[in-house]
Amino acid sequence: MKLSCASPAKVNLMLKVLSKREDGYHNLFSVVDVISLYDILHIKEEPSGKVIVKDDRGLLPEGEQNTVFRAATLLRKQYGITRGVKIFIEKNIPIGSGLGGPSSNAATTLKALNMMWELQINDDVLMGLGAEIGADVPLFIHGGSCLMEGIGERITPVSLPRLWYLVVYPDTILSTAEVYKRLKIVLTKGENDIKLTGNLATAYDVSRILENDLEKVGTLICPTIKNVKARLMDSGSVGALMSGSGSSVFGIFENEEKARNALKSLEGMGSLFVTHSI
Repeated sequence: MKLSCASPAKVNLMLKVLSKREDGYHNLFSVVDVISLYDILHIKEEPSGKVIVKDDRGLLPEGEQNTVFRAATLLRKQYGITRGVKIFIEKNIPIGSGLGGPSSNAATTLKALNMMWELQINDDVLMGLGAEIGADVPLFIHGGSCLMEGIGERITPVSLPRLWYLVVYPDTILSTAEVYKRLKIVLTKGENDIKLTGNLATAYDVSRILENDLEKVGTLICPTIKNVKARLMDSGSVGALMSGSGSSVFGIFENEEKARNALKSLEGMGSLFVTHSI
């Protein structure tokens, strides 16, 4: 059996870091939209009985540092699977971009192997397994726009309009661990004090919630982020923000035409992607 699966990226429309936990993770409050920028995973049986993960650009680490390897290994261990699998990844989502590529790849692997190995695991159980791999994995198993809380394990669907984005990756890898390490958390509100209020019916409504507690640190490490945001706003976006731990910045546009018209203004700022909500 062979499978080819699309593994989407995400943007964080709101990302509040509430507190650091004793286990080293952070409690978050984040509104996330899953977007039409995809890696493609090609999955097939591996006669040797091993888990083999490769990518077309030679970018990804091997073994336990690779989220796809961890996902396949975790599933095999949890359900006593001895069959081998080979996973080849076409990488389109930039590494170190804050767009969730590694987490999405892990989630896609869990869902694909659940089907290939006929395990019949429901999404709630898959999300629990995904949380063991990384904070963003459960949201990709859920799919679609959502509110992510805790360390990413609590997922609530959120209704958003279909949004068009121009995503700019300034060709700079930011380490998530380094960004969080340099973050100074000021606890101005408790976890229960942050609410998502108002009707998010239009791109302008969504632009009013744009906020990322990690952006200040990301900009200190990669000053280009500030310039990209300004250029996006000058090019007609209704709002712009760094995604996740960076370094990607997205602008929200009212429609595809306006997003594509802004492309020329952002040339030379990095890798550019016109995408939409999925």
